[in-house]
Amino acid sequence: MVWKPSAHSRCHHAEPSMRALATIFAPARFTPVLAAVAILAQVQGARADDCQTIYNAYEALSKAPAYRQTMTFAGVPPMELIAVGDAIYMKHGPSWQKMSVEPGMRAAMQKQTMPSAAALKACSQVGTETVRGQAATIYQYTPPPLEGADPLGPQRVWIGDKGLPLRMTSQQENTDVNLFYDNVVAPIP
Repeated sequence: MVWKPSAHSRCHHAEPSMRALATIFAPARFTPVLAAVAILAQVQGARADDCQTIYNAYEALSKAPAYRQTMTFAGVPPMELIAVGDAIYMKHGPSWQKMSVEPGMRAAMQKQTMPSAAALKACSQVGTETVRGQAATIYQYTPPPLEGADPLGPQRVWIGDKGLPLRMTSQQENTDVNLFYDNVVAPIP
């Protein structure tokens, strides 16, 4: 059905626009439009899956029985952290300091910084790489802003086959974090 203005219609210039719309949405042209929309929906779905994968990796990290992480920041001496159970040990300089946390606090802290997969933005898989002999998939994402802090820029995380983060970087903060899970023991403070 093609719309035609009546003699009483005030908007005679609308007819070409309506015809143009009818031509665009004609069955022969409508199929490519639907295909493009379907492809975009699949891409958006992949991003949602990527956000879920990233979230799951950080959640697994918060529940890991033990891990060690080394951190380098621009202009700051390297730092090291070891988490064993509900104890966290920090080394900034020559000695270790122990910080005891309540049971479940590591997971609660993770939830505070990353409440859900939906809180992550611009999630995408950007490649694969081997990290210390382990196959890893690299993801890029933008984390949610922390309350009272400036928004963070894009970050990358290397997720190993066991679903745990092996490395994390942030260009904005010029940060490089490496995580280790094997043979981790509490240091002597």
